[in-house]
Amino acid sequence: MNGGFTFVHAADLHLDSQFKGFEQAVSTGGRVPEEVLRRLRNCTFEAFDNIVDLCIRRKVDFLLLAGDIYDVADKSLRAQLRFRDGLVRLAEAGIPAFVVHGNHDHCSGWRADLKFPGTVHVFSDQEVESRPVLRSGREIARVYGISYPGPAVSEDYSTRFKRSGAPFAIALLHCNVGCMEGYENYAPCRLSDLIIKDFDYWALGHVHSRAILNPAGPCVAYPGCSQGRHPRETGEKGCYWVNVTDNRSVSLEFVPTATVRWETVRMSIENIANDLELLEKLEKGLLDLQEISGGQPVVARVILTGRGTLHRNLIRASYTENLIQELRSRLPVEDGNFVWLGSTRIVTADEVDKAELAGDDTLLGDLLSLAKKARDDQNLRTTLRRTLANLIEHPRIGRYLAPPSENELNELLEIAGNLAVDLLWEGDE
Repeated sequence: MNGGFTFVHAADLHLDSQFKGFEQAVSTGGRVPEEVLRRLRNCTFEAFDNIVDLCIRRKVDFLLLAGDIYDVADKSLRAQLRFRDGLVRLAEAGIPAFVVHGNHDHCSGWRADLKFPGTVHVFSDQEVESRPVLRSGREIARVYGISYPGPAVSEDYSTRFKRSGAPFAIALLHCNVGCMEGYENYAPCRLSDLIIKDFDYWALGHVHSRAILNPAGPCVAYPGCSQGRHPRETGEKGCYWVNVTDNRSVSLEFVPTATVRWETVRMSIENIANDLELLEKLEKGLLDLQEISGGQPVVARVILTGRGTLHRNLIRASYTENLIQELRSRLPVEDGNFVWLGSTRIVTADEVDKAELAGDDTLLGDLLSLAKKARDDQNLRTTLRRTLANLIEHPRIGRYLAPPSENELNELLEIAGNLAVDLLWEGDE
């Protein structure tokens, strides 16, 4: 290999993601400030612009994009134009880009008739291709990749990758390594199989949380998504800047690119004496997010937990709605660094002993006992997931739902138990 080099590894741009919950709120008469909507509508594009800026600013040798460039298969014209504009900027700086498409933007979807610069290579959906990376006429690396032909790939695509004399071999793949929780098991493969392959770097996409699965020999990494799009994608989002030395040693630096952050405030109502105390504590928790985010705009979710006297108020829809509106009125939204309360989740309970109630020979006791059993019984959890699949796979409802993670399923069971107490418990009468 002729000297070291650098590149940027990004994935899951989801350009022009629609943020359906917010758009729906506006269409049904809800009030979402224009500044919030504007930033959400543009944040995926701004994150991609930040990736391009990073490449140009640090004069990298090339850019890797590991799938789900667009949010949907029938890509919006706006998204395709903005993507092309970014690639043109890279081409003008002499930086090539290598692209694969994943399950969201698979190759059977609609594409506008747009010409990309000659410095861009989009990998075929038929077979693994390879393309050299040249510097001063010499090959410094070779990129191998394959795109998705359709929305679901069950084949282990990693078996198709075969190195062929490259000075530094990079595999660009949209996949799920080790059946990672919370993600569809597309192009499933095992980390052990990637490690024994004769590659130097596996540039992965599909998983939206960044992770270095293997630091070296070879390096196997997910950069995560470049911009969070919903309450489960919290914290910093971005890409990896990768430095390869002359002896093929690899180091990664995470670089944030998101322009809007999603964060969660969790608070127990235990020992909170009254409504005003609850309001003030929530306001402080939400305002503290500005410091956590370094002044970036924040869309927040509040999760209230625990047992306490305020539970009876919180389960009233009108009370919770008034609480949300009052909190929103206290938060900054007019300047660019807003904090917006997007949603709340109430997982509180009355001051009762559910473990004791679960032992009763009543309908409530049976429900609580079943909910408790479902925390550890894998067969019962599988049955519950099959039941939820009917909603998740519904052609209309499913657009707003995702399969729950193990922790989220436990949270749903907790909510169900609390709801059962609210509806069926008759107190000490």
